[in-house]
Amino acid sequence: MERIFVLVIVFGITYLMIKSFYPYNIGKYGLILIISNTLLAGFLILPSPSNPMGLMYQEVLRGILKSNQPATGDLTAITENKKREEK
Repeated sequence: MERIFVLVIVFGITYLMIKSFYPYNIGKYGLILIISNTLLAGFLILPSPSNPMGLMYQEVLRGILKSNQPATGDLTAITENKKREEK
């Protein structure tokens, strides 16, 4: 159901863009807009790699919202110190 909701939103935005940018004749640029938004909609409903039950739009949104926060993992805590191993 969530995928259908995403498709309706993307195609609704596409429809409004075409009605405002190309009110009389769609032309080749209108077709490029339709094709690119169709490909975007297909990408957004793919399963996300980190959570197979989630969608790619959630992964992209999560990445945008957390782009200025540091990573949560503490790599120095799990990395061995080579100088300690030599002694």
